[in-house]
Amino acid sequence: MCTRILWTGKDKSGKFHSICGRNMDWGIDMGEKLWVFPAGLKRKSDVKGKPVEWVSKYGSIATIVYDQATSDGMNEKGLGVHANWLAKSFYGERDESKPGLDCNRALQYFLDNFATVKEVVEYFKNNQDMQLVETKITKGKFEVPIECHLAIEDAQGESLIVEYLNKNDDDDTKPRVLEVKIYYSGDLPELYLKYCNNLDIPSEKKEEYKANYLKAYNVLTNNPTFKKQLENLKNYKYFISDDHLNLPGDTDASSRFVRGAYYLINLPEPTNQREAIAQVLSVMRSTAQPFRKPKPDSNALYASSTRWRTVAACTEKLYMYESSVNPTLIWLDANKLDFKEGSGVRVFDLTKHETVIGEVSEKLTPAEDLFGKNLSE
Repeated sequence: MCTRILWTGKDKSGKFHSICGRNMDWGIDMGEKLWVFPAGLKRKSDVKGKPVEWVSKYGSIATIVYDQATSDGMNEKGLGVHANWLAKSFYGERDESKPGLDCNRALQYFLDNFATVKEVVEYFKNNQDMQLVETKITKGKFEVPIECHLAIEDAQGESLIVEYLNKNDDDDTKPRVLEVKIYYSGDLPELYLKYCNNLDIPSEKKEEYKANYLKAYNVLTNNPTFKKQLENLKNYKYFISDDHLNLPGDTDASSRFVRGAYYLINLPEPTNQREAIAQVLSVMRSTAQPFRKPKPDSNALYASSTRWRTVAACTEKLYMYESSVNPTLIWLDANKLDFKEGSGVRVFDLTKHETVIGEVSEKLTPAEDLFGKNLSE
């Protein structure tokens, strides 16, 4: 369904980069648009009971699908957010006495309020009563609940994966219990020790495999859960033993995870920012799903394929978009945008600019805030 890859490192001049690529895999057109939101917007989640209310602290660039949900984006501080499909998602029963944040606005909430991954981690630690509330996206007769895990990165190169899961998913006899799993790059040394426990790794290979495994924390696809994807890496070369399996060639989420991790660890040192972005794009194109029809034994009306991809160059504050249907690269330079309070909401309708290429900030048009009014009002 989707693939996210975060590359962090220095180019040959010594300049540090944090660059994240993301493929959006979906079965039908998503009507995506690029939105620019300023600081100072009053917002409220669309849930039953007690909503989360906030005023945007930071301006942001967001890719919004169906004019309903933020699926991807980057704010003026270089915080990038991405939602990847996860059918195992479980948000728990709604307690209307607790603050609820609907899935449509979840990514926008993080873009609006946080500058770094560490701030997001602290938020989750200190706001455990906040509930993420399942919502649906619709287009005509097409209706599907949002079931996603989240990937977040920042300009400093830190990374975070968040999953909402049923703690007892492997045992149908037990009641469903919500468990929020947090995978923070700042915890990696401790996690690696647990990973290597009881594994027979040659001493001369330990540092190489350690570096490879830690970089795999910057990869995210879809089912199964992130933990199981990491466990699956033990079956392949370059992560535990050179005697294990070669790279898988299909487009299943587990295979894309392995290939994405492998391509990531083998990227060379780039000459400059342009080359670094090109290298990340090369990985995203190599993990894309081609256009295809549904499997013969499937009841699905559509087969998931890569509709579009984005690149968030978090350190440089560039947000790039490339369509699989109209493969021209466009971008917004956050350094050129006015995010001050009162500067207004702006939009770039990707469905109406199929041949545009390059930086498009001058082609933005004024618009009303999509999230300024709830659907239930």
